[in-house]
Amino acid sequence: MSKGYLEKHRGAYPVYSSQTANNGRFGFINSYDYDGEYITWTTDGANAGSVFYHDEKFSITNVCGLLRIKDSRVRAKYLKYVLDVTAKQYVNTGMGNPKLMSNVMKQIKVGIPSLAEQDRIISILDRFDKLTNDLSSGLPAEIEARRKQYEYYRDRLLSFDELAV
Repeated sequence: MSKGYLEKHRGAYPVYSSQTANNGRFGFINSYDYDGEYITWTTDGANAGSVFYHDEKFSITNVCGLLRIKDSRVRAKYLKYVLDVTAKQYVNTGMGNPKLMSNVMKQIKVGIPSLAEQDRIISILDRFDKLTNDLSSGLPAEIEARRKQYEYYRDRLLSFDELAV
C-alpha cells in the first residue's frame, strides 16, 4: 500500500506499517481489514521487532506482521508488553536488512500467568506508559507533582520558629 493509494482512498481507518512513529501508523484509508484486538510488529528494516497493540478497525501494509490472540487465557495487551521485551532478541540481522518474520514470531515462547496477574501487569505498565509518553497528561502531572514537592520542602526548610532573644 503506497502513500498515493492512501491519498486516493482517504478515510477514517488507520493503516499500520513498519514505521515506529505514531504507534506505527502510516496513514488513513476509507476501508479496513481487521476489527478488534491485535498485535502488529515491524517485520523489516532497522525497527524490525517493534511491537504495537491495536483495538480498533484498521489495515496493515506488507511490512507489518499481525497476531490475533485466539486463546482466552491470554490478554492481547499483556502479550504486547511481553513481546516488547522479547521480540528484538529474535530479529535476524545476518542478512544486512534486519527481519522478524511471522514464522519466527510464532516460535517465541512466553510465560502466561493467570488473567488476574496479566491484568495487574497491564495496569502497572499502562500507567507507566501514560506517564512517560502522554505529554498532555503524564508529563504535566509529573511536573506539577514535583513543583508541589519542591514548594513543600522549600517551605519546611526555610520556615523557622521565632528565635528567642
